[in-house]
Amino acid sequence: MQLEFDLTRDDYAALTFARSPGTTVTRRRWLLLAVLLALVAVLMGLLTFLTGGTAWVDDAPLLRPLLYLIGAALGAFAAVSALVAGLRVWVRRLPRDDGATLGRHQIELEEAGFHVEGRSGRAFVRWSGVVEVLEVEAHVFLYVDRMMAYVIPKRAFATAGDCDRFVEFARSHVTVRVK
Repeated sequence: MQLEFDLTRDDYAALTFARSPGTTVTRRRWLLLAVLLALVAVLMGLLTFLTGGTAWVDDAPLLRPLLYLIGAALGAFAAVSALVAGLRVWVRRLPRDDGATLGRHQIELEEAGFHVEGRSGRAFVRWSGVVEVLEVEAHVFLYVDRMMAYVIPKRAFATAGDCDRFVEFARSHVTVRVK
């Protein structure tokens, strides 16, 4: 089985974040938190508008600490969101345009292992050197260590069935597992 594909900065970033919690689940959680905090802020603004001021805050003794907590949550939400966005931008800038990571690659699976070829040359990796085959939403990773993997974007496959056969073949040859 042989594939040819272009590896992009987004593919490289996907490797970096492949082990993070599911991006779809994480996005949904952040979205839910943002909606809830926005709803609380709108309700507080509406209450302030309807009562003509903030006297309602003093009428409920536990409300002031709750407002501080909501403010802290909003601040933490903004800080973490900015940190994650900045990290993703930074990771995408790491590989050089003329380096070995980005650009045209070929991978060919065989019974003994796989050949991989890119700008820097051609290599052969035995299946005994692969510790995990990880399939995520848009990529397949052939890990040779905890943080080092060969990246295969799913767009390289003609069909989803081709991708499934590739992953099944690779997994059937991998005997070592990440610990």
